[in-house]
Amino acid sequence: MSEQYSNHRDTPLRRFNAFWWGLGCFGIFGLMSVIVYCATDKSADAEDLRKADRLKIRDKVDGAQSKILEGKDMSAAATKVVTPPQATETFVPGSEAHKAAMAALSAKTGGGPGFDLYTAKTCNTCHGADAKTPLAPNYPKLAGQNADYLIAQMKDFAASKRTNGQSAIMTATAVAQQLTDEDTKKISDWLSKLDPPKVELADGPGKDLYTAKLCATCHGADGNTPIMPIYPRLAGQNAQYLIDQMKAIKDGTRSNGQSAAMKALMANVSEDEIKTLAEWLEGKN
Repeated sequence: MSEQYSNHRDTPLRRFNAFWWGLGCFGIFGLMSVIVYCATDKSADAEDLRKADRLKIRDKVDGAQSKILEGKDMSAAATKVVTPPQATETFVPGSEAHKAAMAALSAKTGGGPGFDLYTAKTCNTCHGADAKTPLAPNYPKLAGQNADYLIAQMKDFAASKRTNGQSAIMTATAVAQQLTDEDTKKISDWLSKLDPPKVELADGPGKDLYTAKLCATCHGADGNTPIMPIYPRLAGQNAQYLIDQMKAIKDGTRSNGQSAAMKALMANVSEDEIKTLAEWLEGKN
C-alpha cells in the first residue's frame, strides 16, 4: 500500500510563522490608521468654524436687541426704585389697629373669657374670628353650636377618639395649647351663645330626603333643634364638612360619641343622597 505525503502538514514551525505574520500585518494596519487620522485631523479648524458661527449668532442677537431698545432711556429704568407693597397693620398681632379690630369683635360676640381663650388658643386660625368663617369648606362653622356637643367633640379630639378627616390637626392643637377641661367649657359656652348662621332651607328634594331618611328625628325639622344637647345643629353648616362627616360615619372612620346611632341610618343613604342632604342643610344666606 502506497503512502501519500502532503506538503501542507501542520507543524509547530508553520504555526509560529503564521502567528508572527498575522501580528505583523495587524501592527502595520494599525500604524497606517494612526498616520491617516493624524494627517486628516481638522478638529482645530472645525472648532474655529463653530466659534465663528457662535459669534455671528451673537452679533445678530445684539443687533436685534439694539433695534428694540433704540430710543428708549434704559438708565432711568435701571435706577428706578421699586416700592414694595405696604401691609396694613390690622392683622398684625399687637398693633393698635389689630387691637381695635379684636375689641370690636369681642363687643359684637359678647367677649369674656371664652372669646379670649378662643383667640389665645388659636381656634380662630381655622374656624374664623367670628366662628362662622372657617379657613376651608371642610372645616365646620362653630357659632351657635350646642355647648355639650362641642365639649364632647373637643375631649374626643384630645383623647384621639375622633380620628377622621382633619382630626389630627385638632388633636395636635389641643395637646399643643394644653387645653384643660375648664378651657374647653369656657370656649364651648361662648361659642354656643353666638348667633348661628342665618340661612334659608328651601323646599325640594333635599328637604324631602331629610324627612324620608329620618334626619329630623334627632336634629329637628329645621336642622337646628336637636332632641338632645349632645347632638349637633346642622343648618347653615358647610356642605363639604357635612359630606365628609356623613361618609366617615357611614364607613366607620368616625365612630366617636353618638356616631353609632347615625351609622345605622346612614347605611341606606347613597353618596348622591348625602350630597343632596348636605347642600340643602348648608342653605342659602
